[in-house]
Amino acid sequence: MTDVRGLVRTARSAATFCLGVSLIANVFLASSMLDDLNLMLMVGVIALSFAASTGSSRVIGILLFASSIALLLHSQAPLDVWKQALRENSYLIAMFVLVPLLSIPVQHGGYGESLREVFVRYANTDSRYYALVSSMAAFVGVLISIAAVPLTYEVSRASGCNYDEKLLASALSRGFITCMIWAPTSATIALVVQLTGVDWVAFFPFAIACALIAGAVGFLMTFVRDDEAEAPAGKIDAGKVVELSAFAFLLVVSVAATSQLGGLSAIVVVAMASLVFPIAWMAAIGRLPTYAREFRGDYFNNKLPQSKNQIVLFAGAGFFAQSIGYSHLGDALVGSLLHMTGQSVLLLTVAIIGITLATSAVGIHPIAVVAVVGGTMGASQWGVSPIYLALVLSISWAMGNALCPASANVVAVSDMVGQSPIKVSLRWNGPYVLVATAVLVLVLTMARMGGLL
Repeated sequence: MTDVRGLVRTARSAATFCLGVSLIANVFLASSMLDDLNLMLMVGVIALSFAASTGSSRVIGILLFASSIALLLHSQAPLDVWKQALRENSYLIAMFVLVPLLSIPVQHGGYGESLREVFVRYANTDSRYYALVSSMAAFVGVLISIAAVPLTYEVSRASGCNYDEKLLASALSRGFITCMIWAPTSATIALVVQLTGVDWVAFFPFAIACALIAGAVGFLMTFVRDDEAEAPAGKIDAGKVVELSAFAFLLVVSVAATSQLGGLSAIVVVAMASLVFPIAWMAAIGRLPTYAREFRGDYFNNKLPQSKNQIVLFAGAGFFAQSIGYSHLGDALVGSLLHMTGQSVLLLTVAIIGITLATSAVGIHPIAVVAVVGGTMGASQWGVSPIYLALVLSISWAMGNALCPASANVVAVSDMVGQSPIKVSLRWNGPYVLVATAVLVLVLTMARMGGLL
């Protein structure tokens, strides 16, 4: 039985990786034959991922697909609509399964000891510890997504301030969610860009500003003690720290430049960069054999199989968005929401974020509300710019992620500090989410009134 499960797991990894590569290849080949093959691969990968999915992701996936199928059947949708529904988030899924390749240079490029030494030398007060942990979670999260949480945790343990569980949990979870507001490598932004059609390069300045504000709010709310401590002696390899910073900077700049110059979606460019960038970087620093080993090992055997829940969620969200659009159910939902809020942009903003936070607090992944709102309500219907709508959706998802007891971020952090997910999410992150959300809504409102959005 174990051998059979292992074979199925290997087959799922192989099919998932082939799907990601084939989808990106067809961006340039535009082959109808390859398009049909990708559709069959997509069906197979979704089926295999569903069989292996667990927890709330599986429940939400079932609800999304069941609702979508019911809507399409009721609307007597033709076969082409069903195919388009399956393809809706295909490039997002390709990005999601390829982005973990970026973690190989970060985790195996020789940067860990230098980052650990930074904590030993500089994280000698609670405020500095919080700032470093949250900043690293946000910075590394751009490169390796949720893997940034355990990596930051391990590195931060070198500091003498790691005794405070609440401080550590707050810094990790709140720092990580800030990259969800702007980073092109995050699944959040990939879906928001897909739903709103916003240009990520135009969206970026406003989004990074919101992320910085959210980070500042977290720091100010957690700043309790600042007792100076003498920094232990230690040697920091500044070259390695600069090297890692250069890796992140070049990645983001190359994504933005390629997207603009090539006229490609940021989602596609990020997926392409995930295939090429790590190989080029590891070759440049003389660690290409390490890349090959980690690709065959941890990436293929662990990270690809672990993407099952995300594949189910994002495939379901795309399917649902297409079904409510074709069935015109979205028009009814939009009409009801506009009527309830009196077409007030501020009330609509508060309503959308409020619904996302309320459902997240009871364990429903923020993707559920974001998929419904983004799939049914266009910026023009709302009377706002696509950038404004994208900011509302990304802020809703990020804050909902910190508040949801079932989110991967909260579950990972709670396991590390030995506390329940409910305590970490609702009790420790709850007040922060409310204050940060209120501040961000105020900032969005002022920016819109000032003609910036």
